[in-house]
Amino acid sequence: MTKSILIAAAAIVVGAASPALGSAVAPARAPKVAPPAPAKAGPQPITRAALTKELDSTFKAVDTNGDGSLSQAELAAAEAKGMQNRVAALRSRMDAEFAKLDTNHDGQLSKAEFMVAAPQAPATAPNGADALAQFDKNHDGKVTPEEFRASRIAMFDKLDTNHDGTINAAERKSAAQAPQRRRR
Repeated sequence: MTKSILIAAAAIVVGAASPALGSAVAPARAPKVAPPAPAKAGPQPITRAALTKELDSTFKAVDTNGDGSLSQAELAAAEAKGMQNRVAALRSRMDAEFAKLDTNHDGQLSKAEFMVAAPQAPATAPNGADALAQFDKNHDGKVTPEEFRASRIAMFDKLDTNHDGTINAAERKSAAQAPQRRRR
């Protein structure tokens, strides 16, 4: 009974921490023979079978003693390894950014080298054409207060599902989840 409770608790912990554990112990993968499909915008769909296979693989990698259950020590080791991998990746990115800025390669950044990374003013000043095209619905070359408000008010009205003139927490939550529902 205690072992099954431990396994169930470990499964919940592994499931909740799977992104961290997935990066902590990446299981060996067979090389793909077919060329990869072109990258698509947004997250790719995942099947239940694929998720189960990935979780089983991660579980097996974390179960270092192979006893079919995860101990606190194994979970702690996997979590520590994931944390170490994330820190190492971040440090590597920071080192690469520093190397790009350190143009004279002396291991130090002068103010001039540092300022290269500072935001620069655009080479050409904005002319307002895009904004005018977005707001000027009657194409008279001017934006009235009504035209300026129209798209934002329309969005507000769409989010205010109970039409009480207020966007409450439930309506905000529903709006935030709408893109996720459309992807399914």
